[in-house]
Amino acid sequence: MRRLLAIETSGAVCSAAVSVDGMLTSSIEILRSNVHDEMLAGVVTSACEHAGIPVSDIDIVAVSSGPGSFTGLRIGASFAKGLCYTGTPKLLAVPSHVAMMAAALEVARLSGASEIACAIGSHRDLVYLSTSPCDELDIEADAVLMTTDEARARIDAASMLIVGPAAGLLTALPVSGLSRHSARFVAYAAWIMLAKGSPFADANQFVPNYHQEFQPR
Repeated sequence: MRRLLAIETSGAVCSAAVSVDGMLTSSIEILRSNVHDEMLAGVVTSACEHAGIPVSDIDIVAVSSGPGSFTGLRIGASFAKGLCYTGTPKLLAVPSHVAMMAAALEVARLSGASEIACAIGSHRDLVYLSTSPCDELDIEADAVLMTTDEARARIDAASMLIVGPAAGLLTALPVSGLSRHSARFVAYAAWIMLAKGSPFADANQFVPNYHQEFQPR
C-alpha cells in the first residue's frame, strides 16, 4: 500500500489531498487568495486526519511544481521539502499543467475532443499553454509562455478541450470545474507519472518551475 499526499499552491487555491494506491481518500480546498503561508499546514493536517492517515505514515509527497505564482510555488515547495528532507517520504514534482490535463482526461474523451489544452495565466497578456493528446496523458508536455493572441492562434476549438485558470481567455465556454487548480488533480497526475516511471526529486535540490522571462519570437 502506498499513501500519497498531494499539495497544490501554484495558483489561488490552497489545497491538499490524500490518495491511497490511486484512490482519493480526502481533499481539502481553501478558495481564498493569498492564504497559502497561513493555512497550508492546517490544510495538510486536515486532509491527513480526514483520510485517517497520520502525516508520518505518508510514503509520497506530490507537489505542484509550476508554472504558477512565484510566492505560492515557493510556499508549497518549501513545505514539501520540509516533509521529505530525510528522504522519507519521497518527493514527486508534478507540473501544474500536467495535473490539470490529467483531471480533464475523462471529460475530454467523453466530449469527443482529441486534445487537451491547458492555459495558465502569467503576467500582462501572457499565458503558459500546453497540450496533450486525450488517448494518453503527455507527462512531459511543455508549458510554453506566449501572448494570448499567440495562444488563440494555436487553439482548435473543434478538437480541443480547453482547461486551466486562463481558459476563459481562449474560449467562451470554459469548464467551470477545470478552471482552477486542485490537489486532487495533482494526485491524479502523480499516479499516472509513477506508473510511467517518473523519478522522484531530490528534496534538498528541488526548485519549482518559477516564472521564466518571456522571449519574443
